[in-house]
Amino acid sequence: MFKKLLFLGLILSLAVMMIGCTPPTPKADLIVLSLDPPDVNCGMVGPTVLCTNSATFTIANVGAADAGPFKVLIQGDPGLAQTKVIPVTGLAAGTTKTFTAVALPAGGNCYDPDCTMCITVDSLNEIIESDEGNNNYCETTLG
Repeated sequence: MFKKLLFLGLILSLAVMMIGCTPPTPKADLIVLSLDPPDVNCGMVGPTVLCTNSATFTIANVGAADAGPFKVLIQGDPGLAQTKVIPVTGLAAGTTKTFTAVALPAGGNCYDPDCTMCITVDSLNEIIESDEGNNNYCETTLG
């Protein structure tokens, strides 16, 4: 009887160890890798001056799993009110993607007097990530 209990205890211990040793599920981790200073082009439209602000930036998936489709939000001054959303079809683990001269809708001059641009990857939280707190990056360029 004692041997049976000892054997049963050994089996239960092994089962607990096996459950505790299950590796975590790999997850994506999307970040903004770089953001260049903004490009601002202003011109007259009738009596009004309209400016187009554009951004060049690179995002990366530094996680251990591929990311499916997600959206990137770009915001620019004045008051971060100029916005554009870019759909991304996905990003494999360990890769980067650069977006060049993405124009925000025409509006005010970003330099008011300084120009702040913000990039948020996975802006709608569509991807389950290993770190959800590193998806946003802002940079201010002095005017």
